[in-house]
Amino acid sequence: MKTLRFTSSTSQYLSNLWQSLRRVIARYTEIRVWQKSDRQGNLYWHGYNPNNGDYVCFGTEAEIRMWIEEHYYR
Repeated sequence: MKTLRFTSSTSQYLSNLWQSLRRVIARYTEIRVWQKSDRQGNLYWHGYNPNNGDYVCFGTEAEIRMWIEEHYYR
């Protein structure tokens, strides 16, 4: 049986590849939150949970924080 040995550059490459894959997976499973404003300057908070398809829009930061906490602790 032959043992595989990785060079430093191969190990670094595999480590970078793994970290990139983890970031891609996280991007598609984490709750996303963003803020927009209307023409009158009113701010709104939007949220999207890709795990279940929920999309929400709230008028206050407190409301979006409550929504995040509800989804985070489920």
